[in-house]
Amino acid sequence: MKRVLIAKEWAGMRPFAWLLVVLVLLDLLELAAGDLYTWHRSFTLFAGTRWTESAFLSLLLSFAMGSGLLARELEDGTLAFLDGLPVRRSEVFLSKLMVAGACLFVYAAATPVLGWALQAWLRHSIDEPVAASSVGWLGLRYVLLLACGLALGLLFGFLRYLAWALLAIGAAALMLLRGAWPRAGTALDPTQLIADGWSTQGWGGDTVWTVAALTGACLVLAWMLFAGAGGTGMLRLARLAQNRAFVIVMCAAGLIALFVAMVLARDKGKDEPEGDVSVPVAATAPEQRPRKVVTAHYTFNVPAGRAVDERELKEADAAFDTAARALSVEIGEAPLIDVDLAGSIKHTAGLARHNRIRVNLEPGWQNTLVHETVHVIASWLAGGERGRGLDRMSLFNEGLAHWAEPAYRDDAEMRRLESLAVAAMFRRHLLSQDELLDNRTLERKLDWRLQYPLGAGLIEVFVKRYGKEAPRRVLSALAQPDFPPELEGYELYRSAFQRAGFDLNLVLNDYALELKRWSEAFASAIDRMPRPRGLLVRETGRVGIAVQLDTPLAQGQRLVVQFRPRADSRIDDVVAVDRLERYGQRPVAWLPLDQVAGNQVCYQVGVRNRYYDMVELWSCLPLRAAADGP
Repeated sequence: MKRVLIAKEWAGMRPFAWLLVVLVLLDLLELAAGDLYTWHRSFTLFAGTRWTESAFLSLLLSFAMGSGLLARELEDGTLAFLDGLPVRRSEVFLSKLMVAGACLFVYAAATPVLGWALQAWLRHSIDEPVAASSVGWLGLRYVLLLACGLALGLLFGFLRYLAWALLAIGAAALMLLRGAWPRAGTALDPTQLIADGWSTQGWGGDTVWTVAALTGACLVLAWMLFAGAGGTGMLRLARLAQNRAFVIVMCAAGLIALFVAMVLARDKGKDEPEGDVSVPVAATAPEQRPRKVVTAHYTFNVPAGRAVDERELKEADAAFDTAARALSVEIGEAPLIDVDLAGSIKHTAGLARHNRIRVNLEPGWQNTLVHETVHVIASWLAGGERGRGLDRMSLFNEGLAHWAEPAYRDDAEMRRLESLAVAAMFRRHLLSQDELLDNRTLERKLDWRLQYPLGAGLIEVFVKRYGKEAPRRVLSALAQPDFPPELEGYELYRSAFQRAGFDLNLVLNDYALELKRWSEAFASAIDRMPRPRGLLVRETGRVGIAVQLDTPLAQGQRLVVQFRPRADSRIDDVVAVDRLERYGQRPVAWLPLDQVAGNQVCYQVGVRNRYYDMVELWSCLPLRAAADGP
């Protein structure tokens, strides 16, 4: 009878099995059609966010499979027939689980194994091999991911079409939880099981055990509803799912919850500051109220208690003309730009979003206003909200705004230290040319402030070769209606420059020669600079980075350690610690353990001077690698 049950389930599972085969073939077809030409530089089957995208798709697929696995017997009217046979419902449940699990297990093993085989076949001698252990751990985690989706589908499937509404509500709650409590949110997110891709090692971690417990609990509940007490629980849920009012309310709640969570996640750190504001607003006095001052180009919103007179704001209006001259444009009538002087988000002096600017009201804020105004005007030239290419050209965008600042031209000491920082990166081989032009790599590997001098140097050699109007022509090229969408990195820069009539490779060659000249000029100073190294340590309730220096710090320098919850966290999620505690023989920067997400610590060590942090690359280490005390 068990063989008959398995044969019956396999007959019903064939469409899903063929779908899994088609998905694997589509992955390989996409790789062969578009990605193989880059394999002399990249040897992974999936890179960056592709692992998370693959995890999300696999979770939805296994959920869809599970949602119809048990409920289908009730919908097709075959449950009464099965009850009349000499077979227990627990045997029916196990047979369904075995067939579905076997199909998903093969699918889970296909991606890492095929990726490993292709890497072994195509990699060059300079590429690092993928460890066999990584393939194994990745496959096991993939199995757990699909098992979680299957278990959730089995449990929610009794509510039929409401299963997807419940999944949407759960996804929305998880997105909000990741923002409020990163560690708990990451632990409950099944997609984090394989988010690290080929760097995945080991079976431990909060996410593994939490998802395993969730999977087990869902399977037990699904079995109790299907087999326990004659399946009366399943029948009650099926009747509830037929109530139209309940269906409409649940579907609407799922859509609204998911929409709200996505809007909050998108807007956090963009239009409104999250967490700490860089410059706190003074307490409101009865005679001091918020006020607005309108100038020729701006509407300044002055918070209560801030000492800014109208004359100073009128003088600041010249920032618009300075930004326009830097971009070689003449702007007639333009909408007023809204400037909020209450402060920007954490770690930034200013923030521009569409026609709105936030600025920290601190000495030199007019220089920041020029920087952010360049962003606003550049956005207009690049197509406004319609043009998205500029958002993916961080080196060009931030470099152009920094190059236009009066301080960049007038402050010789700042220019010297910026050139030293950029030359040190070049001399230490911290970034390749392709990585410089890729937004995600810059954010993942470096201190975000270094993109300003890096980008300004690129703009400087660009203008030197092609003239002051060259940046404006690139921005205009981005605004063309037929500009290819969704380009990234080098291809995006090459297309924009080519449409504007420029040769990107010549500009990059000039840039490399300039960096080489700076590296040779600062060679002795760079070689004397201290290079800190971090050691992961742990105590009760907190984790820390013990810093070791190869040479002593110079006068005016101090150590800094930066933490972020995940490798892809936003700027405002970064925690910078520049007051280290002496613990044993080394200074240590501590972080509360509840701020650690994904059972790993992402950190960056560096030396802080007046303008920039001379940092090493970001690193992420598992908590299990921590030593007990420094």
